[in-house]
Amino acid sequence: MLTIITFSACKSGKTIQRQMMNIHSELFYGLTTPVYLDANDTIYLNPVDYSAMLPYSTVRKKGGKFLPFLIYNLSQTNFEVTLGEASLVQPYRDFLMDALSAQCNRSSCFNLKVKNDDTVLPDSALILDVKIINNVTTAKMKNSDGAFLNPLTDGYFQGFYNWEINQPVSWLEISARLMQQEKCIWEKSYTVTQDLSYHRGGIKDDTEAYQTCIDNMTECLSLTTKEIVESISQNLHLIMLQKKTH
Repeated sequence: MLTIITFSACKSGKTIQRQMMNIHSELFYGLTTPVYLDANDTIYLNPVDYSAMLPYSTVRKKGGKFLPFLIYNLSQTNFEVTLGEASLVQPYRDFLMDALSAQCNRSSCFNLKVKNDDTVLPDSALILDVKIINNVTTAKMKNSDGAFLNPLTDGYFQGFYNWEINQPVSWLEISARLMQQEKCIWEKSYTVTQDLSYHRGGIKDDTEAYQTCIDNMTECLSLTTKEIVESISQNLHLIMLQKKTH
């Protein structure tokens, strides 16, 4: 009886990590704030050159359990996945600049333009520096593998294999600084930690499980970015309104 009850070997974190290298997901940004129509001033955004992400997604084994019984065995392995930039369709720093441009040009009293290397600006130009300090998104995966003797089935042996994907979490820290004639007129750092109350189980296909995990982390990072981008846009909007009244 014990000879019949066998399991497939547990996957290692390195194996899953290699298989995830061919999986990609796309960040998204939804504009939901009201439109501001009177935008006469311009702020120039220096290109963001650092995403503060791991180059590739990593997978680490985080424990598990094995329950051996006479007619039933269960093996569960927990993994923690950290999102890497290679898993994104677009580099994160480019996504952030696109999101800032879209948000500011919709809901603020100024136009935001990305400053190119050949852009010649007057001394009075307002320049926005944005720096990504921390950018970490993780998710939990659990693989369950079991087998039991069932006298009602042919061969008296039955097994199961599935994945569960749980709770992606993003920790994002971004600083913004508004400069004029090499003088800092405003500076602020934003830190947001956000999770998605997500659980999906019963995934039997490995590739589907890995894609679901990457997609959920990408969604969580997108929503966390949106919160910070809206705050930056609103703060700059208020600063520019105050400048007009002086």
